[in-house]
Amino acid sequence: MKTLRQGIIDLLGDTEMSARDISRAMRIKEKEVCDHIGHIQRSLAAQKKKLHIRPSRCRKCGYVFTDRTRFTRPGRCPRCRGTYLQEPAFRIR
Repeated sequence: MKTLRQGIIDLLGDTEMSARDISRAMRIKEKEVCDHIGHIQRSLAAQKKKLHIRPSRCRKCGYVFTDRTRFTRPGRCPRCRGTYLQEPAFRIR
């Protein structure tokens, strides 16, 4: 029987997924996924693998949140104050 984090690692090895997609697939809360992603990232470093993160992007003005270190989605765009944002997505390679 696999742990929850091993299940998330298996999902991210196959396709790029957002925290919302992972929460639906694993049947856990989105906030829990973001907590697990941080631990997964550290575990993968020991295995010589890397967690690739496609950063959030504002769909209104195109601003990309490249310097963001948190795995949760941002609340609003710092440039245009818009709230229509694309979620970050994760994948293991």
